[in-house]
Amino acid sequence: MQKDHIPLGVGFYPDWFYAQYGISFGREYYFNPETRVAARMEIDRRLYERFGDVGLGNPDPQPKPLITFGMVMLPSIFGCEIVYKDDALPWAMPLNLSEDAVMKLEVPDIFNTYPMTDMLRQIDYLKGRYGKVVGDINTTGVQNLALKIRGDQLYIDLFENQALCRHLLSICAACMIQLFEFNRKTTGTGAVDVTPMSDPLLCVLPNCTAEQISLETYENHVLEYDNRVADACHPVGIHHCGSVDQVLDGYAKVRHLEFIEIGFGSDVKHTREVFGPQVAVNARISPVLMKNGAPEEVAAEVRRLIDNGAPLDNFSIDTVGLTYGTPDENVRRALKTAAEYGKLVRKATSEGRIWSFRSRGTGLPPVETSVTSATKTIVIGPFRPLVIIGERINPTGRKRLAHSLEAGDLDLVRSEALSQAAQGADILDVNVGVSGIDEPAMLKKAVLAIQEVTDVPLCIDSALPEALAAGLSVCRGKPLVNSVNGEKHKLERVLPLVKEYGAAVIGLTMDDNGIPASAEKRLDIARRIVEIAERTGIPREDVIIDPLAMAISADDQAGLETLKALQLIRDDLGVNQTLGLSNISFGLPERTSINAVFLAMAAQSGLTCPIVDPTVWEMRRALLLTDMLLGRDPFCMRYLATAKRREGGEAVASEPGDAGRENADLERIKDSVISGKRKAAVEYTQKALDRGADPQEIINNYLIPGLNTVGERFEKKKIFVPEMMMAAKSMQACVDLLTPLLKKEKASRGLGTIVLGTVFGDLHDIGKNLTKLLLKTSGFEVIDLGENVPSARFVEAAREHKADVVGLSSLLTTGDPHVEETIRTIKESDLRDKVKVICGGAALTLKFVEACGADAHAKDAADGVKKIKALLNIEE
Repeated sequence: MQKDHIPLGVGFYPDWFYAQYGISFGREYYFNPETRVAARMEIDRRLYERFGDVGLGNPDPQPKPLITFGMVMLPSIFGCEIVYKDDALPWAMPLNLSEDAVMKLEVPDIFNTYPMTDMLRQIDYLKGRYGKVVGDINTTGVQNLALKIRGDQLYIDLFENQALCRHLLSICAACMIQLFEFNRKTTGTGAVDVTPMSDPLLCVLPNCTAEQISLETYENHVLEYDNRVADACHPVGIHHCGSVDQVLDGYAKVRHLEFIEIGFGSDVKHTREVFGPQVAVNARISPVLMKNGAPEEVAAEVRRLIDNGAPLDNFSIDTVGLTYGTPDENVRRALKTAAEYGKLVRKATSEGRIWSFRSRGTGLPPVETSVTSATKTIVIGPFRPLVIIGERINPTGRKRLAHSLEAGDLDLVRSEALSQAAQGADILDVNVGVSGIDEPAMLKKAVLAIQEVTDVPLCIDSALPEALAAGLSVCRGKPLVNSVNGEKHKLERVLPLVKEYGAAVIGLTMDDNGIPASAEKRLDIARRIVEIAERTGIPREDVIIDPLAMAISADDQAGLETLKALQLIRDDLGVNQTLGLSNISFGLPERTSINAVFLAMAAQSGLTCPIVDPTVWEMRRALLLTDMLLGRDPFCMRYLATAKRREGGEAVASEPGDAGRENADLERIKDSVISGKRKAAVEYTQKALDRGADPQEIINNYLIPGLNTVGERFEKKKIFVPEMMMAAKSMQACVDLLTPLLKKEKASRGLGTIVLGTVFGDLHDIGKNLTKLLLKTSGFEVIDLGENVPSARFVEAAREHKADVVGLSSLLTTGDPHVEETIRTIKESDLRDKVKVICGGAALTLKFVEACGADAHAKDAADGVKKIKALLNIEE
């Protein structure tokens, strides 16, 4: 059945029904099927009485044998305490399991564990009474469930304990798959409990907490498990709360995707551009706008979404989460605008944008490869600028480096890492192959040493599988492995390592017969490597082929054959390619000039990530010019910026001398805090102390400015919750080291005392917890009252602890009356002129909190710290 206008869904929060009609969503609703059937019929009748004129409700509803359990079935099975309330959705309290407890977890026997056993009882009852059941059990979502089990510590684990993350996320994905399969077997649906706007037959993944992480974090840690669910339960959809913009490109890599629901604030037009017309899109309107906006503002938002939603055949709008106090007129205006402005006129030809992908010949489409450190992602692709793999950390032909490695001295390794990073290396190749040393142990130490000084992603380079394993075991992020080739024993030993550590791999086009002379045979080897990698579980995009540049001094046709191999592999396999460029000029004079020209020719033929020495200006210039001439440098900005620096006398990175070492260590403290490198931050702090640095100066001039920079990046959405937490933890570790050394009067003098809490009726705590962490690391004493805090408790705590500021957090608009009541209670108490009040949270607007009498409004945690300092006249 074709629709005649844009569908607009209306979803009221439980408090709307309870406050006006006494319809309860407490524990009885979820455990007594007849209570639920009666409640759903009453809801239909009440909606018809109120909004029947705009199509809501039913005057004569029939019994609906619905199964549902909110988002708490799987958290409950793992042991989370569930809070049920008459006027709210059920909420699972985090378990906050320890590392040991998490690592001992196994996939539970879901269907023999309470409360699933009770749900099975309900299903039998409903089938016996009504002959069928409808609806499904919400699967919670991979990251959502992991957070309920581990708590906020999961955000730190993403950077510091990836083994735990893999174990926990794997268990969560397995549970979701079981529950989706159960839903399909029982009712045939997988979307009903998540969203009414999707095809109910899809399995929709609830990704409510994905907005708290960056694209890089999603792709590096969560995407694999979303795809694991998608492969088992396709076709799938995604439900995303809040703005989807930062993880949109990651969702584009979710397989079998047919629907995406995006939160308010999302760029609808860009979402359409990313997914094309084949993926249905549902865009949500903010419940805060629906509650506090004027009818014309609501209508304008509906029109804006429709204007950006084309093609409109599979576009819809939703107004989920409407709380008590939302004006009826706003609901009517939204529905009427969608029906009138969103009327569909059908024509013989589609007005939607035509999407196609560009491919060469009949081969596979081109792919992009991501390589990451703990904080940085490098994307390699045929339409992106060339990615530089720095080659200098390799003792072959570098006697000084070889001697340093033999002596166990890694200072030169650190220096080479820093200088290459400063000169533009995107990835650092790390090779420590010196005869007579313990290569696995040394490679492990080298990786750790490099990660202390730079966050550039790494390429772990060794011919020994045991050395590769050692390096991979301590490498943070998703490294590149150099390398495997077509030899059977190499494939069997190296590819499982690559799969185990979630790395990408370079494949050399050589096998047991050596390096083929012809490009066609190199393609055959490349194809074999890719096929075996895929069978091992390594996706095609994580295989980079090196067709091997051979010396033209020995064979004057070798350069042409390598270029031909690049073209064949690009057109047939679509994978990214690398080359050790310097091989081409071996034995000839003016080698750098030869390498530079060959680089441009190879890039045109399919080279995407050359292995070069970035400290050689002629090669860097060749890279810049090649990107510019191939249209990969918009408006020539990178080339012009570099040329300008050269004209002004470009600084060359070098190892600091003794005189500059102290300042270098101090600056590295700040840099380590900004990049969230806790261990490095503490080490540089200790080095600075050993050289006589003043502890208070370290805090004032390096730690606090570092955290301020992090706050600014967070506000601009350049980093997200995990990165912010890592930075705060890094600063706290340094402060813990410095505090015993401060003078007593300085150590005891804090910036002030802050009482924090989430208002009554709200159990959300992530924003509040992040604010607490930032305040503590900034020097404030924080009294955390937790969640669901009554107004009187705020007053008691502020009085008891002589608070300077009271901070109120509220995520939902249901908290509005409690925010208002708490502020009024404070202002009417003896604390009226003694404490300031600041409010923050997704539901709260500046206009609302000012009307309530608050002293400040915080957009997010970082802004909250800034506003509190301003309230107390503390200079940044």
